Formats: sequence, C-alpha cells, structure tokens
Amino acid sequence: MGENKSNSTSDSMKAKPAPEKQQPLPPKAEGKAEGKVHKSTFLQKALRQILLAILFLAIGAGLVFFLVHQPAAKTYAAQQAETTRLQEIESQYTALQADYADLNTRHTVAVTLVNIYKIQNNVNIARIALMNDNDTRLSIALGYVEKDIATLDIGEFPEKVDLTTRVATIKDYLPNNKQKALDELNALFDDLLLLANNLEITE
Repeated sequence: MGENKSNSTSDSMKAKPAPEKQQPLPPKAEGKAEGKVHKSTFLQKALRQILLAILFLAIGAGLVFFLVHQPAAKTYAAQQAETTRLQEIESQYTALQADYADLNTRHTVAVTLVNIYKIQNNVNIARIALMNDNDTRLSIALGYVEKDIATLDIGEFPEKVDLTTRVATIKDYLPNNKQKALDELNALFDDLLLLANNLEITE
C-alpha cells in the first residue's frame, strides 16, 4: 500500500506539467514603442507651439489692424477729403481771379469808351460852334477835347491814331481856314469812332 501511494504521488507529479516561464519582450520591440510615443509627444508639443504662434500672430495682426491701420486709414481718408476740398477752393479761386481780370478789363474798356464818347460830344459841340461862328464856344469845346485826349488811355490798337496831332492841326487852321478846320474836326470824330470800334472788338 505504501508503494501505491508513493507511485500515485510520483505519477501525479509526473502528470502535472511544469508551468511555462513567460519570456520577456525582446528589448528591440520595447525601444521602438518608446520611440513612437516619444515622437508623437514631440509632434503634439510642436503642433501646439505652431498653433499658439499662429494664434499670437493672428492676435497681433488684429491689434495692428484695429490700433494702427484703421486710425491711419481714417486719417488718410480725412487728409484726402481735405486735399480735395482745398483743390476745389484753389480751382474756385483761380476761376475767380480769371473772372476778376476779365471784369477789370471790361471796366477799363467801359471807362475808356465813356471818355471817347465824351470827347466825341465835345467835337460835335466844336463843329456846331464853328459852323455858327461862335468862337468862344468853339475855343471852350476844343479846350475840353484837348484835355480829355491828353488823359485818354487808348493802348495799342490795329490802327494807331494820333489824336493830339489832329487837334493841333485844327487849331492851326483857325481862325483863317474854317473849312479845313471843320474837315479836321470831322476826321477827329471818325478817329474817335474807330477807337471805340477797336475797343469793342477787343472786349
């Protein structure tokens, strides 16, 4: 019986397989897994930093746009508007200067025409006085004609008329040659008419 027990124990011991030892992972595989984890962590950090840099750049660009660009754009627009307004004022001023020069010229022409008509009127009075043998009236009228011609500003015209010489010739013909003096008075009137016509052309 003792032998049976010992045999059964030895059989049972033989029947039970020895537990298998777990083999450790190869060291190379562990190194690869750790490398992958390290790489993914580095990529995540780098991606975060890039995203943060983009975010800061966007914030900086926004600040520059709102704090610098927008006020500068408004200032530039205001300056452009002011420049346009000043250019319009300058154009108006130039136009006004041209209008003033034109009005000044017209005023000078009008004054000269009035003086010419005044001289013509005195020439007519002198002609009537000469035909009526009214020496006193003739002398007074010729005196006015001579005085007004001396102060008359006729400028430069296509046909130059020497009114002073014409008056001197009239006086030379008086009192002996009244017909010649009358002819010269008529010629003087025509000369004044020519001057008036020239002034009206150059308006």
